[in-house]
Amino acid sequence: GAPGSGKTALALGIAQELGPKVPFCPMVGSEVFSSEVKKTSILMEHFRRAIGLRIRESKEVYEGEVIELTVEETEDPLGGYGRTISHVVIGLKTTKGTE
Repeated sequence: GAPGSGKTALALGIAQELGPKVPFCPMVGSEVFSSEVKKTSILMEHFRRAIGLRIRESKEVYEGEVIELTVEETEDPLGGYGRTISHVVIGLKTTKGTE
């Protein structure tokens, strides 16, 4: 249908009538057919949003032999005479070199 004819409003109304378990994620055609982002990326993002999947962060995984462990300590934030570990530096020997 033509722009402004109520397609999105109709879809939203149907989704609301079906209940809170039916997801509704409106999409804009220019978003899908953008030259900056692949169509599959946009569609997957909307699919994840519809099912409630959130990707918090991505991690790089290094595989190798641990060659060094350095423990960094700081003063205990709760006071007293103790110290607490703030972080640990790990040295790895990998196939690509030392990380």
